[in-house]
Amino acid sequence: MAFGTRKNQLDQYQVQNSGSPFNKRTTGVGSGAAVSSNTAGATSGGNLKQELLDEQKLEIREAFSIFDMNGDGYLDYHECKVAFRALGFDLPKRQVLDIINEYDTDETNLINYDNFFKVVGQMILDRDPLDEIKRAFKLFDEDNTGKISLRNLRKIAKDLGENLTDEELRAMIDEFDLDEDGEINMSWAPKFKHRLARNPDKYTGALRVFWQKKIQGTPMPTFENFNPLQVPKHERKTDFEVGITQNDLVYVTEGENKGTIAQVFSYNPEYNQVMLSNHTQQRILPKSRWVEGTTSHIVEIPKFMPLTSIKLAGKDIDAEGKICYVVADEVVFKGEYYDDRYKQWLPKRFVKHHESVEIPWPTPPEIEAGELSTSETLAMEKTWEFQTISTPPIPTDALSEFRNPYSKYKTKKLSALDAYKLNYPEMPLTKEQKIYLANKEKNKVVKKLTPLTQEIKDFIGEKMANHINNIESEAMLAHLEGLSSIPNPKKLDS
Repeated sequence: MAFGTRKNQLDQYQVQNSGSPFNKRTTGVGSGAAVSSNTAGATSGGNLKQELLDEQKLEIREAFSIFDMNGDGYLDYHECKVAFRALGFDLPKRQVLDIINEYDTDETNLINYDNFFKVVGQMILDRDPLDEIKRAFKLFDEDNTGKISLRNLRKIAKDLGENLTDEELRAMIDEFDLDEDGEINMSWAPKFKHRLARNPDKYTGALRVFWQKKIQGTPMPTFENFNPLQVPKHERKTDFEVGITQNDLVYVTEGENKGTIAQVFSYNPEYNQVMLSNHTQQRILPKSRWVEGTTSHIVEIPKFMPLTSIKLAGKDIDAEGKICYVVADEVVFKGEYYDDRYKQWLPKRFVKHHESVEIPWPTPPEIEAGELSTSETLAMEKTWEFQTISTPPIPTDALSEFRNPYSKYKTKKLSALDAYKLNYPEMPLTKEQKIYLANKEKNKVVKKLTPLTQEIKDFIGEKMANHINNIESEAMLAHLEGLSSIPNPKKLDS
C-alpha cells in the first residue's frame, strides 16, 4: 500500500508545473512534456510489468525511492548511476549518460520513474540466467579456484554463524557434483539454470539459506531483506496449533537477550516465527515505506525470532507475593475447553512430563471500538427464532430472497447442455487401444444361421409326439387340441 502511494506521488510530480519548489526541472517547462513522457513510458512498460516478478518490481521501486534524495520524482546522473549499481548493474559513465539522454526530451539531464522502470526492467529481462548463476557461484568460490570445496563451505558456514556438520555440507556438494570429484564446478550450470534462474526459492535446504545471507552482502545495505524465509502454504499453522499466541510470555534461549523473559507481540504463520515486544533492530527504511509520524530513515522494528530460540513461560505468584516464572521445555496439548474470551474452543497447554502444570492462554488484546463497530451483545442477539420442527426455519415470505424463483432448476427440467455437463466425459482411447479394437472387429466371426435339415425336423417331431402322447391331464390335452385347430399365422401370411 505504501508503494502504491509512492507511485501516485511520482505521477503527481510528473504532471505538476516546473514552478513547484520540489521540481528539479527548469522553469518554463510545462506539464505537457511530462505527461507525454509518462504516457510513453507506461505504454511501452506494460509488457514489462507482466513479465517481471513482484520482488523485481518492488526492488526497482525501492531503488528509485531511496536514491531520489529530494523526492521530486526524477534522478540525475549521480543518483541514477548509484541506483543502477544497487540493482546489480555497474554501468560505465558513458552508458548512464546515454540512457538519460535517450529519455531526456527537455534537456534537463534527468530521468523519471517510468523511464527508469522501463530501462531497468528490460535489463533484468535481458540478463542471462547463466550470468546470475556465475555471480552466485563466485560468492562461494572465495579462493577463485573455479570450484567450491568442502573447505569453502565450512568457512562460509562459520562466517555466517551456521553450525552445520560435514555430512550436511557434503550433501550440498553431492547434489551438484556431477563429475563426482568431491567439489562443485560450473559443469552443472547449463543443466540446472532453467530450474534455478530468477527464483532462489527453488534452492534446497542450507543452500537456500546460504544464498539469502551471502547475496545481501552484494547490494546496498538498504536492500537487505527484513523477513526470513517463507513457509510453504501447506505447512503453515495457526498460533493455537503452534501453542504460542499474542501476549504470551516466553523465555529467550538465543541471541543478545538470552536468558530474559519477553512478551509475544505477534505470531506470523507465514514465517513460523514470532515478534517479541522488547526485541527490536535498527533498519534503514525507504521513504516510500514511511507511515504517519516517521521522521527518520533509521527506524526500530520488531525482530523476528524462530520458535527454536524461545520457550513458553508462565507467570506465577507464590504465597509471599513474589513473582516467579515457569519455563516449559516442551508443551503438550490435552483436552479442549471453550474460552469465552476468544469465543472458540482451545486446547489446554501443559508442561511435558509435568502434566499437572497448566499454562493458560493469555488474555487477548482489547479491540478499540470504532464508529462502525457493533457491540458483542448486539451482534449475538437473536431477533427471530423458530420454536417447532413442524414449520420450516425460514419464513415463507423470505424464501424468495434465498431461492431464485426463476431458476431453471425449479422446473426440474434440464437442457441438453445441462445434462451433458452432468455426465462425465468418455476417456479418450490410446493409440494401442484403437489398434486392438480395430483388429478385434476385423477378426470378429459373423454367426450365420442355416436352415434345418429334414432329418432334424423329423427328430424334433418324433420327440414332441412322444411327449404329447405321455400327457395324462385331460385339461392339458384339451388345451393342446384347441391350439392345433388354430392355423399358423406365418403360413397364412406366406
